[in-house]
Amino acid sequence: MIIIRATPSLARAQSSWIVGIEPWRGLGYAAAPLGRYLARMAREREVWLARPAKETRRVAPPLGLVVVQDGFLLGGFVSLLAVRPEAAGQGVGRALMEHVAARVFATRPWLFVSCDAANARALSFYRKLGFLRVGRLPDLVKPKRVELLLRQGR
Repeated sequence: MIIIRATPSLARAQSSWIVGIEPWRGLGYAAAPLGRYLARMAREREVWLARPAKETRRVAPPLGLVVVQDGFLLGGFVSLLAVRPEAAGQGVGRALMEHVAARVFATRPWLFVSCDAANARALSFYRKLGFLRVGRLPDLVKPKRVELLLRQGR
């Protein structure tokens, strides 16, 4: 697998599959606004894609995507991590997070992510990567939902 920086058009195109998976589907995300956000973040050079290392003649679709923003509480902030369902459990999320961590830790002491408190799979994933809970953010993304702020240090 290789990690590449996304172009705005390629980042925008990922919104159609992202809105069909949890937690985005349950949060009511729509493809068009998410696509605009992803394109804007890609213009700021903050979107990374995981691609298969050996691509066929036809370019394979990205396996996953991560958006990271710099300058959040003396660190970086992962605002979105998504892995295609067919690539789940194959190390795509880990590879994307390790790539982001290496970039962030080159200049910053912390990497943050928020996660829905009810998303046990995501919480387990982040804990395995060494993230610790540092805050509770009720009603941040949607009323009556709680996000947990997690932090990893170098």
